[in-house]
Amino acid sequence: MNWYPLIFSPVYQEIIWGGQHLWQVLGRQVPYERTAESWEISSHPKGITPVANGPLQGKTLPELMRLDPCGFLGQDDPEGKFPLLVKIIGAKRDLSIQVHPNDDVGRKHGVPGKVEAWYVLHAEENSRIIYGMKPRTSKEDLKLALETGQILSTVNQIPVKTGDFIPIPAGCIHALGAGILVAEIQQNSDTTYRLYDWGRTGVDGKPRPLHIREGLEAVNSELPVPASFRCNLEEGLLFKDHHFSITRVRVRGERRFQGASTFSIWTVIEGKGTVSAGGEAVALARGSSVLLPARIKETVATGEFSFLQTLPYI
Repeated sequence: MNWYPLIFSPVYQEIIWGGQHLWQVLGRQVPYERTAESWEISSHPKGITPVANGPLQGKTLPELMRLDPCGFLGQDDPEGKFPLLVKIIGAKRDLSIQVHPNDDVGRKHGVPGKVEAWYVLHAEENSRIIYGMKPRTSKEDLKLALETGQILSTVNQIPVKTGDFIPIPAGCIHALGAGILVAEIQQNSDTTYRLYDWGRTGVDGKPRPLHIREGLEAVNSELPVPASFRCNLEEGLLFKDHHFSITRVRVRGERRFQGASTFSIWTVIEGKGTVSAGGEAVALARGSSVLLPARIKETVATGEFSFLQTLPYI
C-alpha cells in the first residue's frame, strides 16, 4: 500500500450559535447561515469526512483502516474506531455552558468520554470564554446555582486572544464565547452535557435539552485553571495526556520529518506551505489539516508556516 499525505473534504454543521463572518478569516465560503463547525477529519457517524486527494479520493477513515490498519494507524487491531476528531469552530454567539465526561463516567452512561483542546485562530475584541469553577466552589454550590439561575457566579470568565491555546480536560466546565474561531482537537466523541443555555430556544422554538444530572456527575470541581492561555512557544509540546499529544512546530523554507510509530495530524495555525510524501504533494493554508499515515517514512514540508502536530496514544 502506497500511503501519502491525506486531506479530507470537511463536513459543515449548522447550529443555532453559528454564523458566517468568522469563516472569512480562513477565506472559506460556508454552506449555512448559521455554520458553526467544520469537521475536518472525522469518522464520527454525525460527520464522516472522505479523502479529497490522490488515488484514495472518496475513501473514508473506516475504509482506510480496513485497507491496511497497521500501515495507516500503526497497529494491527484498530478496534474499528478512529481515535481523534479535528474541527474548526466559529462562534457567532456564546455556546452553552457545558461539560464533557471522562472515560469512566461516560462508560456508565454508554457513551465515550471527551478530552479536547482549542487553538484560537481568531478572537474579536473583548472575546472571552468560560473556563472552570471559581476557587472554593463545590459541586453542591454549582447545583444550587443551576437551580437558581446563578451559574455565572460559580464559573470563571476569562478574556482570550488570537494565538491562545486552551486545554480542556474532561470534567472542566467551559463555553466558547461569541466572536471566536478555534481549531479543536479532541477524542472521537460528541458527548456533551449541557448545563446552561442562556434561556434560548432551538430551531423548533423549544428550549434545547439540558443534562443537569449527568453534567453534575461529570464535573471535576478540583481542576486547576491555568495561569495563562498565552501560547508563547514557537515550537514545543503544548499538551499531553493518555489520549493524545499536541506539539507546535514551525517550518521556514524546507524541513524534513521522519515518520512516527503511529499516524499524525498536522493542523496549520499560521502561514501556508506544501507537504510531500509517497509521490503526492498537498498545499496547506491556515485552518487546514493533513493526516500522515504511520507507514510514511519521511515527509518534506516547504513554505512559511506553523502547525499543531497531534499524535494519538493507541
